[in-house]
Amino acid sequence: MSRLLALLEQEQSLLINRLEHQLDALADEKSEVLDELAQQSASRGKLLAEQGVQDKDTLYIWLADKPAACEAWVQLEDVVGRAQGVNQLNAGFVSERLQEVEGALTALRAAAASTLGYDRDGNRPDVVTGRRLLGSA
Repeated sequence: MSRLLALLEQEQSLLINRLEHQLDALADEKSEVLDELAQQSASRGKLLAEQGVQDKDTLYIWLADKPAACEAWVQLEDVVGRAQGVNQLNAGFVSERLQEVEGALTALRAAAASTLGYDRDGNRPDVVTGRRLLGSA
């Protein structure tokens, strides 16, 4: 989990410094780490289920007499919380950049439309924008 947090912090640094072109390589590495974490989570869930742990309450009851495991779990929860926070900030940076790019594209489209002239009825032709919001179908 610490590796994921480090990758998210690196991603944040790239976003802050406007080095978005370097994000592709980082995304591949992040994807590998997320796959490993998913496998570890599945294994952990299976082991805990075998011990009768069904939810967070029974987890803490189970951890009560295992101080080292309890400390490790609390540290894991802390790192997960920090990773979620950094990830949310990164999403905000990406959203900001997307708005900036959309604004620049709108300006370029308007400039292109002003050079198109007029159609045979004397109207300015519509510029095809192709605009689609991220996440829309």
